Amino acid sequence: MNTGLSAEQVGAYREDGYLALADFLDGAELGRWRAAVDEGVAQQLGNPQPESSVFDNQGRDDDYARVFVQCVNMWKVSVAMRELVLDARLGKLAADLAGMDGVRLYHDHALIKEPWANPTTWHTDNPVDPFFSHRSIMLWIALDDATLQNGCLYVLPGSHRSSRFDTGGDTSSARIDALFDTYPEWRAIDPVPVEVPAGGAVFLSGMVAHAAGPNMTRGRRRAFSILFMPDAAVFNGHKSALPAVVASRLQPGDPIVDDEHLPLLYSRRYER
Repeated sequence: MNTGLSAEQVGAYREDGYLALADFLDGAELGRWRAAVDEGVAQQLGNPQPESSVFDNQGRDDDYARVFVQCVNMWKVSVAMRELVLDARLGKLAADLAGMDGVRLYHDHALIKEPWANPTTWHTDNPVDPFFSHRSIMLWIALDDATLQNGCLYVLPGSHRSSRFDTGGDTSSARIDALFDTYPEWRAIDPVPVEVPAGGAVFLSGMVAHAAGPNMTRGRRRAFSILFMPDAAVFNGHKSALPAVVASRLQPGDPIVDDEHLPLLYSRRYER
């Protein structure tokens, strides 16, 4: 795993709200991720659990189902997925890019665009999270080549500097540009396609606007995302993808700390 970050890369992430790494995983690591994700997805789809497929604050309909297959909290599915997702090196990368002292896993999810899948509409992630933070960050790993043809990510560079917590767009909307009704000034930003090869990765700020194109190929486009949260982030009242056992005991303003369901991946306090 390529875990080295230059000062220029950190600066680019903070300026643009995203950072693409073409050579994040080597061939052997990519094979391990693919095998673990494929097995975990098959297991979850064959024996679905409530928290693996449902976001309490987001409706799901047929239009959304045609965007991608989604399986949440894969790290709870198998030992192989747990070892991959709970890698402290991933937490340190997120901490270094976003400027956090401690990083917890919020959740992960497999995102698979089947052949002819619809585009993913423009949205920002953090407004629907159970915490608000300009330091929220996601790691998006390409398990297949992510291309213009099969639905690579698109980003509006710099949009994280003006996005707000009160609205983030609706990924189930039939309109790919619905977010621009709220942010009309973003129509003047040229979208950047983020093509990465299999084994490449993209770090995305939880406040940056992003989307994905349709899959116009006969093959699947597999990706795996890990969402990170600052240690002791404050609950904002949105249950979102929090496990029910965690959400049930939280009141707005409480720190979100749960080592069983939201494990601490990295903390500078424990560095020597």
